[in-house]
Amino acid sequence: MALINITNIVFDQDTALFNSPIQMQITFDVMRQLDEEIEWKLIYIGSPNSDKYDQVLEQFSMPPLQQGTMQFTLMSSGPNFELIPSKDDLFGASAIILSVKYRKQEFFRVGYYVYNTYLEPELIENDPPQVLIDRVYRQINTSAPRVTRINIDWEGQMVQLYVNPQQNNQSFMFQQQPIFNDITNTPDYLQQTVTDKIQQPQQQQQQYSGGLNNNQYTDLQSIF
Repeated sequence: MALINITNIVFDQDTALFNSPIQMQITFDVMRQLDEEIEWKLIYIGSPNSDKYDQVLEQFSMPPLQQGTMQFTLMSSGPNFELIPSKDDLFGASAIILSVKYRKQEFFRVGYYVYNTYLEPELIENDPPQVLIDRVYRQINTSAPRVTRINIDWEGQMVQLYVNPQQNNQSFMFQQQPIFNDITNTPDYLQQTVTDKIQQPQQQQQQYSGGLNNNQYTDLQSIF
């Protein structure tokens, strides 16, 4: 039986300036008291062609937890534009991935496709030769996450005779051509929603909001 069950992830903004922070609220159940830390890693795929351009946006561990329902806010800085290999990679298929491990074994991975674009009509019609990154917006397709749950040795007592090769981020997200919702690829839609959705967070660091306290848990509908 899995000792940790991630039940919901809610992004603060699915549309924002490319280099603005990424913030998500994560809810998970701990089925009984844990003996080891939980490791969290948030990754931005800089190119679907090579993992050497993957960017680790945030990485941290939680101490062993008591049984109960937990909720916290993960905040990371936005991707570094300078580490993206080409303009085609910036405006092409991209993604962010959240990976979670217990006893050094990944038991949960979720990926979201990302679409980056200009919103201003003159920039869309006349693509600048040099990227104006401070005018590029990212749209995270939160409606269709790719979720994988992996059965691991939760108790740390099993002897593994072999280890299956871990699927890399590129094959996890791009084995099949990503299909964005039509509205996601429509700049007009982004422009209509950007005023309501975009708020600039004032902090650039990962936070624990609500302090992993059962009394502050909000019952959120699971997307998984």
